[in-house]
Amino acid sequence: MMEGEKISKSNVGHMPELTDFAMVYSAAGKIIVLDLEMKDSLTGYIEDPQLFPDIHLSIRADMARDLAYALLKCADNIDAGLTHPTIKLVQ
Repeated sequence: MMEGEKISKSNVGHMPELTDFAMVYSAAGKIIVLDLEMKDSLTGYIEDPQLFPDIHLSIRADMARDLAYALLKCADNIDAGLTHPTIKLVQ
């Protein structure tokens, strides 16, 4: 997804949730290899959670820095009590 691209559809149910991760890195390749363990975000709330495979991917060092910056910004906003402006909470 590109910066500024609008997310117009939400599917909170049956969404993969990160539960654990491991990584290795290579200075020669300038990459980080991630092993991500996932589960259904509704596990514990429904009787038939969907199974999600573990994800293995590589990410360039520069992209990893961009991702880390964006994740920290989101986490800081959550800590400040902010919700992304495009999210509409239904009660």
